Amino acid sequence: MKMRSLLSLSIAALLSTPVLATTISGKVTDPAGNPVAGAEVKIEGTRRVAMTDENGVYRFEDVAQPHVHLHVFSPQFIHGDNDLGDIQGDQTVNFILSPASVENIVVTATALNSSVLESVTPVTVISADKLRKIEAPTLGETLKNTAGVHSTYFGPVSSSPIIRGNDGPRVKIVQNGLDVSDVSRVGPDHNVASSTASATQIEVLRGPATLQYGSGAIGGVVNIVDKRIPQYHVDGVEGEAEVSYSTVNEGKYTRGDVTGGSGNIVWHLDGYYRDTENADIPGYASVDPDEDEEKGVLEDSQMETSNLVAGISYVADEGYFGFAVEQLDNEYGVPGHSHEHEEEHEDETEEEHEEHEDEEGVSLDVDMTRYQAAGEWHSPMEGLTNIKFAGSYTDYEHTEIEDGEPATVFSNESSDIRVSLYHEEVLGWHGVFGMQFAHSDYAAEGEEAFTPANTSTNYAFYIVEQKKVGDLTFELGGRLENTAYDAQDSDVELDIFHEDEEEHEEDEHDEDDHDEEEHGTEFSFPEYDFTSLSLSAGVNWEYTDGQSVAVTLSRSERAPSQQELFSAGQHLATESYEVGLVFDMDDEGHIEDELRDVNEEVSTNLDVTFRKFTGDWGYSVSFFYNQAEDYIFQSNTGLLALTEHEEHDEDDAELEEDHSDEDTTPVYYFQQADADIWGVEVEAYVDLNDAFRLTVFSDYINAEVEDDNLPRTPPMRFGSELSYVNDGLTADIGFTWYDDQTDVASYESTTDGYTLVNANVQYEISGQGVDWVLFAKGSNLTDEEARIHTSFLKDKAPLPGRNITFGVRALF
Repeated sequence: MKMRSLLSLSIAALLSTPVLATTISGKVTDPAGNPVAGAEVKIEGTRRVAMTDENGVYRFEDVAQPHVHLHVFSPQFIHGDNDLGDIQGDQTVNFILSPASVENIVVTATALNSSVLESVTPVTVISADKLRKIEAPTLGETLKNTAGVHSTYFGPVSSSPIIRGNDGPRVKIVQNGLDVSDVSRVGPDHNVASSTASATQIEVLRGPATLQYGSGAIGGVVNIVDKRIPQYHVDGVEGEAEVSYSTVNEGKYTRGDVTGGSGNIVWHLDGYYRDTENADIPGYASVDPDEDEEKGVLEDSQMETSNLVAGISYVADEGYFGFAVEQLDNEYGVPGHSHEHEEEHEDETEEEHEEHEDEEGVSLDVDMTRYQAAGEWHSPMEGLTNIKFAGSYTDYEHTEIEDGEPATVFSNESSDIRVSLYHEEVLGWHGVFGMQFAHSDYAAEGEEAFTPANTSTNYAFYIVEQKKVGDLTFELGGRLENTAYDAQDSDVELDIFHEDEEEHEEDEHDEDDHDEEEHGTEFSFPEYDFTSLSLSAGVNWEYTDGQSVAVTLSRSERAPSQQELFSAGQHLATESYEVGLVFDMDDEGHIEDELRDVNEEVSTNLDVTFRKFTGDWGYSVSFFYNQAEDYIFQSNTGLLALTEHEEHDEDDAELEEDHSDEDTTPVYYFQQADADIWGVEVEAYVDLNDAFRLTVFSDYINAEVEDDNLPRTPPMRFGSELSYVNDGLTADIGFTWYDDQTDVASYESTTDGYTLVNANVQYEISGQGVDWVLFAKGSNLTDEEARIHTSFLKDKAPLPGRNITFGVRALF
């Protein structure tokens, strides 16, 4: 008890300063003189925030800072700033804000917290209100209608974002700026272990963001922002709760989050529970179904998820410090395997079939505990305006269950620590420099452990500087990073199947039909060490209020991921045999005893973005070109690897030698070559009147490596939405058209296009202390059969069919 009291007094002493009797007040209006209610006025370098009342008036009492810089934020207006300098006595400061026709939200994922309009980096921010309309069980499906963002879609149970054709280790997924630290980057069947259920906003940075987040962000960043560690004073209790039901999978969903506080202590609780059955689909799951496949259902697409988060903070005028803990339990099926097992059991008796009926299929059981701390200390010493600290420790484990029995266990214990120091202006430049440390202890045990256990350690130093000259904002930055891998010895066995060109009858099983080449070698890996240097320069020109053009040139280096380096084995979920970069494999599938050298991936990226956020219409258009050296990609070699399944009948042991009971999977080999990726992203809107808005978006990506196309490149698409807002009623209806994808890689099949129609309606009812929202939303209303080209399961798992979700939400 004495220790806790001493700690509380120490924190209070650090974060508190003497109180000066200075008052700052004023009024915030638009150009016509109308008051702006609900605007947030903040004293930079403190936790002090005041909200304008219905008359646009704000007021600060007992301001403690001699040097005062005010920032005014409202999503409906261009932000305002006023540096008062060193003040003496009471101040009256008024602001006139120009309207913005889209939400001009502060982007916390940028180093200097720029707004959407000010950001040099192409960025999209999805607000909480928008999230509630588009939220899906997986992160990839939630964000898939954002320009430049697609989904890996491993059935409705798992998907990750694809940004500008990049996925996996090139897209960094962070929660409040810290890595989610799951194993979603290792395989597409591994769901992202971070929820959007209580998110206040999601920020999508398109293009390299390596300066702040490391070489894993060479393609982009998705930052999920929530209130698990409160940063500002809260008097009383506020929050929301929701229940909903989905028809396509009998999905039941309940969530809630509550934040409360008294004095300097602020606490937060949030959680959710989701339970779904197998999803309904139009037609068959397989492109070429056989007579045993059930129509209209995607087997093994059920999920049951619970998540609970608790956090507490000490908040003072000059900073805060908080801690949070999260517990995630998620059990979900892996589509694309059940029917294959049915084929293996097709010769069983009826009784034997019933015994296996409940065991068939593959599922994942996820258990994650995450601890997170964060703090901020304003004006700690002369020359520094702010110090930010964030750290997390994650204990993640999931078990792959096959035929009702545990098959492979993946675990990842990781730490991520970041310290950022913000300095005062020097020759007009202000910015941040800092350091980051990350450590991961990864292991996989079982039959499908296709990567060896390994540890990775990452150290980095970074700096981002910004200077405003009139309407121009210049930004420069750099990051120096060291990544080291220490992997355990690995025994690699690759059995290649070679089929003769001569045709044979179906009932013939002559050994001459194919040759079997067995290659088994034990490898001892040296420590792999990579030093990456990334540089960036950009400028944003706001040539008139609400309109800007931003140009960014960056050179980013990326260390390979552990999967890209060390993979060597059967990957159950993708039904493939993966061979990593360090192995020297020839065209016949023979792996040499000597390991080969691996280079860092180097990407030079040019990005040009035009924005208009004022008036009755607006747009955001981005052009990008990425020239990559030693680009790491996974190619289909055309080879087939043999894998034997366990026999179910012990009396038929002689069948183990029969090649008809041996399965084959394609061999995918990680390689490096120069690549060119370019494309365009467009978002535009027009206000038809005060109630109706028409929005359109489109994106196109061209991705080539050497003389071939990169696999699973997203197709061109076009989307539109008509929305209505009036007197508590909001509604929208829209469609997204996906083109055929015919620009495919070798050994990759084409994919037919499709069109999805979605709709949403909600009605708000204001009450005393509680506001109610009744809502309904529909997806794939035309029950279209849609197969995602970017999915490993496109031939086995289409999108769910027509779905109606309805529910109620309470805000208090």
